[in-house]
Amino acid sequence: MVGREESSAGPPDAPIEIELDGDLRHMRLSDAALAMIGLPAEAVVGRTPAETGLPAEVVVPLERELRRAVDAGEERHLELEMPTNDGLRWLFLRLVPDGEAVRVLASDITVRKHAELRLTGGHAAFRALVEDSPDPVARVNADLRIGFVNSAFERAVAQPAAAFLGLPVADAPLPDELGERWEDGVRSVFERGEPLAVDFRFPSEGGARWYSARLLPEPGPTGGVDHVISAFTDITDRVNQEAEQAALRRVATVVAREGDLAEIGRVVAEEATILLGASGSAVYRFESPELATCVAAHPPAAEGAVVSPTMSIGGTTATGRTARTGEAARVDDYRALPRDDSIAQVLDAGLLSGIAAPLATGGRVWGALTAGSSEPRAFGPAEERRLAAFAELAAIAVANAEARAELARLAETDALTGLANRRAFTKGLAGEVERARRHGHLLTLVILDIDDFKGINDTYGHQVGDRVLAEVGRHLSSTSRAGELVARIGGEEFAWILPQVDSTGAMAPVERARSQIASIRVDGVSGITCSAGVCDLRVARDVDELQRLADRALYAAKRAGRDRVEAAAL
Repeated sequence: MVGREESSAGPPDAPIEIELDGDLRHMRLSDAALAMIGLPAEAVVGRTPAETGLPAEVVVPLERELRRAVDAGEERHLELEMPTNDGLRWLFLRLVPDGEAVRVLASDITVRKHAELRLTGGHAAFRALVEDSPDPVARVNADLRIGFVNSAFERAVAQPAAAFLGLPVADAPLPDELGERWEDGVRSVFERGEPLAVDFRFPSEGGARWYSARLLPEPGPTGGVDHVISAFTDITDRVNQEAEQAALRRVATVVAREGDLAEIGRVVAEEATILLGASGSAVYRFESPELATCVAAHPPAAEGAVVSPTMSIGGTTATGRTARTGEAARVDDYRALPRDDSIAQVLDAGLLSGIAAPLATGGRVWGALTAGSSEPRAFGPAEERRLAAFAELAAIAVANAEARAELARLAETDALTGLANRRAFTKGLAGEVERARRHGHLLTLVILDIDDFKGINDTYGHQVGDRVLAEVGRHLSSTSRAGELVARIGGEEFAWILPQVDSTGAMAPVERARSQIASIRVDGVSGITCSAGVCDLRVARDVDELQRLADRALYAAKRAGRDRVEAAAL
């Protein structure tokens, strides 16, 4: 079937037909087609549409659909507004593959299109109304193809109108999720004939933007919906403010219930992930100019996954830049940076872009709040500003948690030796006994006392005595292993909790500590000896009996001549 022309160019029934080869070069044009474009055959044959001088708003969608028809071997349809000798004409094009060529069969639908436009106040009136609108506006026809977009729409999507006109909404050059939601909304309006509001998140170079779309049905000449007007309002600031306020409320809730640093870090990281639409986020504490410790991350690592708790910040990662400058930083594509250890660590985590903002407390950069994405260029200046603003407030929560942690540490630390104090020892022993009983593990308690410490104080003075206590504490701490607790529980009395060890196994480290204490030399004091009592849960039934029997063993060591270790008998 060949299309017919409605205009006066050529006989009334003259076919508008064009044939192009696989490279989209014109092979043949009917007389009506040549009359329509106002060019002789020699100016067109052998050239592509772009080479004939046709405007971009015609060439771009036409060549795109021609290429799709040739590549897929399937007929495509397209509506175009075409400049002709008779003025602007609307054409309905059938693009029909024919072997290695493609035929274009055109029908002039200008009369119908003008009738459609009159329903919205006429073509010129409609365009005048929306062209200067600061809000993006688009019209979608009954076949779900885009018939019009205004300048604000072009600016919002950073693409020309020609990239959209004539395309089905589903094929528009938009992110998949956005195109699908727009199509679903428009389809619903056509089916129900009722307005609909839909919110969209649109990624852009300056950062993600949020739009509220009003989808308005426009009636046709026979009733029903002829087309749908989509008017988009930028609500990014409102959405961001609401999201930030909600995030801060959740962080404040954790602060109010005096959550520790790890809990606050988890909430801050989770909220940052949501705020930025990131793949993940983390809170890092700077330990040195080259190293940071991960306090918390969202999403958390999968169970069983081996994740390094530290991160190199000496390189050019966003976190590294923030550590050096104390300012927010962004990396659009880590693949474009010279690969070093820090970049490799980020890429190995599956992240291609990243952003970081400083967490400042007490006048110093304590660490950074970071976010990363598996997509390049996922963050823009807007996200950078948002993360920096959120990090300023999150830093207050971090500072509060740090202050509480420091107070708790001081409340459970012996000021002279830096060891745990009696309060921390009592709580720690109760917890270890409960765990040992629940899991059937061994547990040993050692009570150690410096021999004749009163004589040291009387002979050398209390200041020297204090230094002796500090040295004893340092040697005991260096002898103990990770997971063990050493505490100063009295004047010259120390306690040592050894999980998963019985009395026999505890004797060797206690003897080693006793030997090291004997080597202490402080301000003329030497030959320091100590006695110790050892008891495990095979002998004692509970916490109180464990301490009582360890004390009894200590006194037995004292009675036996001091400078020795005694174990409680079974």
